[in-house]
Amino acid sequence: MRKVFAFAVLGILFSTTAMAQPEVMTASRKRVLDTFFSNFSETGMKSFTKGSLSDKALLDFAICHVLRNDYRLLKKSKDSVLVPAELVDKVTVKYFGRKIKELRKKQYTVPDSSGEAYVFSRISRLKKLGDHLYRAEGVIYVAGSGSTLDPHGTPAQWKKAGEEPDRAGTFDARIEEQSGKFILTQYIVNGQ
Repeated sequence: MRKVFAFAVLGILFSTTAMAQPEVMTASRKRVLDTFFSNFSETGMKSFTKGSLSDKALLDFAICHVLRNDYRLLKKSKDSVLVPAELVDKVTVKYFGRKIKELRKKQYTVPDSSGEAYVFSRISRLKKLGDHLYRAEGVIYVAGSGSTLDPHGTPAQWKKAGEEPDRAGTFDARIEEQSGKFILTQYIVNGQ
């Protein structure tokens, strides 16, 4: 009976250990995930747990993302830019799998600004939690405004180029893979 119990315990330990092993990331998958998580760090996304992300946080993320990545598509007025609701919806569906329900407008008027720091993320660990579910951990870096460093480069490459970013914090996230794309379901930031 003890042998059966011992084998059962070993079996449980083996399966638990196997499930906790980091996911093997190819260079291309790491690059995709680095870019994916950089979208959140560059907008200053605050921590949220699963199911707690407010429409206000979604809207803030989407507007900041559009300003940083699709500025050329925006209409400009005197000291502001107009962000159409279609672009906000496109961003929130792409990164969070849903649209905002409250705070809806046809377009959002926001101050026009530039010259912000260059912020990006690097994933350091990916663990499979279940079918299409992952835990991702990484580091958030910040470099000066106008930085030309390669966010996919190595610390040695950054040093050689004379541009070493500061480590601003870390993140611990949960993502879901849907049709080859990732949806952020939880994001905990430390130190930023």
